[in-house]
Amino acid sequence: MHLTGSLTVSYPASFCAVCLGVMNLIELLQNTADQCPQKAALIDGTEEISYTGLLDQVSELAAQLQELGARPGIRVGLWLPNSILYVALTFALWKIGAVVVPVPEECSEEEIEEILRSMELQGLVSRSPRPGEESAKISERPECYFARIKQAWQADNHGLNLAFIRFTSGTTSARKGVALCHETIRDRVMAANRALGITQEDTVMWCLPMSHHFLITIVLYLAHGATTVLARHVVARSFLEATNRHQGTVLYAAPFHYSLLARDASDVALPSVRLAVSTTCALPQDVAEDFRERFKLPLAQGLGIIELGLVALNTGDAAVAKWDSVGRPLCGFQVTILNADEHGRGEVAVRGPGFLDAYVAPWIPREQLLKEGWFVTGDIGHIDAEGYLILAGRKTAVINLAGRKVFPEEIESVLNRHPDVRESRVYGRVHPHLGEVVEAEIVLERAEASLDSLREFCRTHLASFKVPTRLQAVSSLPRTPVTGKIRREAAVA
Repeated sequence: MHLTGSLTVSYPASFCAVCLGVMNLIELLQNTADQCPQKAALIDGTEEISYTGLLDQVSELAAQLQELGARPGIRVGLWLPNSILYVALTFALWKIGAVVVPVPEECSEEEIEEILRSMELQGLVSRSPRPGEESAKISERPECYFARIKQAWQADNHGLNLAFIRFTSGTTSARKGVALCHETIRDRVMAANRALGITQEDTVMWCLPMSHHFLITIVLYLAHGATTVLARHVVARSFLEATNRHQGTVLYAAPFHYSLLARDASDVALPSVRLAVSTTCALPQDVAEDFRERFKLPLAQGLGIIELGLVALNTGDAAVAKWDSVGRPLCGFQVTILNADEHGRGEVAVRGPGFLDAYVAPWIPREQLLKEGWFVTGDIGHIDAEGYLILAGRKTAVINLAGRKVFPEEIESVLNRHPDVRESRVYGRVHPHLGEVVEAEIVLERAEASLDSLREFCRTHLASFKVPTRLQAVSSLPRTPVTGKIRREAAVA
């Protein structure tokens, strides 16, 4: 088992973290700039910045932030859309030893206030001045401001060399911050790239929100000298044209994006792409098959967990034959199944490099989260005879129906295949005799669609006990704050 050490540091206000001899992620960017100074690091539309240019921008922003009161150890929220500036500000905050707390762009004002309080933020970088706070502009184009948050707290990082805190939410609205040190992030980046194989020859086409995906993606690409192209609008034809124009070699996107690409009716191919990674949620079989048929390229599905990093990745021939698997554990990781049932399914536990250092609010250190070195993920799955991990769902989402375990994701995957269904949510409602019964909410593509046809569709494709006893058409599905995952608890009657 590999665990990174913690370090207690006292920071003079005028010093930056890299001056103090502790590991800092700015070193990864500096190393790449030394190796390929003029290579394009990031491309956003007509704007392009080299590794040297990015490093210079980071230094300028770090100096500005220090002048405005940013100091080592403080927690700063980053509430901005994808951009070159977003990347530069993240590294600038790291350079001065601040802790970055990404804030999803879609957050409401109420959610912002809760993040400020629960994460004890002392600063916020956003596109406009913060009402009621002392704000100063730090960039003209695009505009962004640094606000010093008036508060009575002093964030305690418990002597750790913290770099990053990110929210993770479960199947209820409960949430907790995942705290990661510079060393931890470095370790998971290096471990992940043993599978991804990113080099200076790669150009990555990027279309996901940086507030949700940054460490084993953007940081990894920059650490290994790749060029990252920020794709603003993922319309199939324009994305395909941009990929070929930039000679993209790696796609990193959600099943939704791959579904759009697979439906493109042109004959545009992707000859330069060597790897297409599907992330954010389970890969539906029809998307995997349609994309492979359209582009003659398998989708690589992986298991990425904010607490752990990239644990497994399914590439090569197995990505076709075992489309529903997240792959074998990466080098350095071990996966085991706890309390397996007669089918070999149980709770997935993992150990390996780059594990989280603590949960925040309340603070729970890593040592208290591990069970004999294992992190219990909450995922339910099994390992097949060839060592491939196949997930069935989340432990907290499993519906217990008269002694049978029903996985909502399995039923949703069937419902979502129906042409009249945009998306669905399956949950269990407490029943006095059966334990729970299966119910579902449906967002329809057209209001006049028949729920009876959906029930018949379920009866054709599911065992009888898995067919929802109640289907309800709704305008939208309830989601958890900040991370936007579907909430699994029963709807209010």
